[in-house]
Amino acid sequence: MCVKDNSRTYLCLVNFLLLPFAWVYGLVIRVRNLLFDLGIFKSNEFDVPVITVGNLRVGGTGKTPTVIALLELLSGKSNPAVLSRGYGRVSKGWREVNLDDDASLTGDEPLLIKQRNPEVRVAVMEQRSKGINMLLESESRPNVILLDDAMQHRWVRPGLLILLTAYHDRYTQDWLLPVGRLREHRSSAARADLIVVTKCPEKLAFDERKRIIQEVNPRPHQQVCFAFESYPGLSDLRDSSVHDWQKIKDQSVVLVTGLADPSTLLGFIEEKCAHQLVHLPFGDHHDFKEQDLDRILEAYSNFPPGKAVILTTEKDAQRFAHWMQNQKFAALPIYAIQHRQEWFESDREVIEKRLDEFIRSDQRNG
Repeated sequence: MCVKDNSRTYLCLVNFLLLPFAWVYGLVIRVRNLLFDLGIFKSNEFDVPVITVGNLRVGGTGKTPTVIALLELLSGKSNPAVLSRGYGRVSKGWREVNLDDDASLTGDEPLLIKQRNPEVRVAVMEQRSKGINMLLESESRPNVILLDDAMQHRWVRPGLLILLTAYHDRYTQDWLLPVGRLREHRSSAARADLIVVTKCPEKLAFDERKRIIQEVNPRPHQQVCFAFESYPGLSDLRDSSVHDWQKIKDQSVVLVTGLADPSTLLGFIEEKCAHQLVHLPFGDHHDFKEQDLDRILEAYSNFPPGKAVILTTEKDAQRFAHWMQNQKFAALPIYAIQHRQEWFESDREVIEKRLDEFIRSDQRNG
């Protein structure tokens, strides 16, 4: 019998009841992958290097920061383009992302990628093969294409597959949906060429790195690399001015997040905030409505005037943009937290070398 005031007992019982669904789901995914492996379902290949960034776990592994970090490594060496599904957008079909677009038309993550890399072509398309062809047939043809969140999109065969797993939520310790958060079985990691452990502590001990590599147990063709997150400063949503963390030194904070996993960011803000912190969590890619703004305004108004600020993520700031015309909202001191993925030095060298070798090899073979 389930005892509701015992959370561990309750969770174990719920997971036990969900196991049959996980088995069925896992069987369907295994059959689908087998059909691709046998060539019954055909994966499309292209005469351009295609790099896929993806994960096994639903949300929260840092795909967008990784894509931006990879673009930085490719800067000056190639003419890359990024193709995304554009999750959460209201538009359909092909759309090239422009700097003045609204996130509702492109998705918040593609728009953020474009804002951070204005010179890079970023497009959204549900059917990735058609999207790649659109890019290749255009006048400004890219010579490298990055696919965002496309590990399960096996209709395209990437030349280089980069699998992400978060340090605190590694796929090696998770279960298939709906018991856990895995989209497919752990064994699917074998398809990856690079496995990147994201959201690591900034000071990652050598023994811990070694233990995680043993846990991941990479195949001979795979390399395991590590990355951490940094939050260098704040951007004022009202005038785009940039500030360091001294801006909140004497302030309380209302933190607004629409992330699958806000734990790393929340821990960082807790360290920075010397006064009261109120966290308002929303779902991943949340489409903010007026009642949400009222909730934020109410939390802010609980503090004395001039004694609090509102912080949000760069991704969520994309969805706040059109609300900055709202009189109730536009006057608030609201800042986007700058977010970067950083490579440990030795890992940066490994990834940069792997990218260079892959692109040169693919272009020669093409």
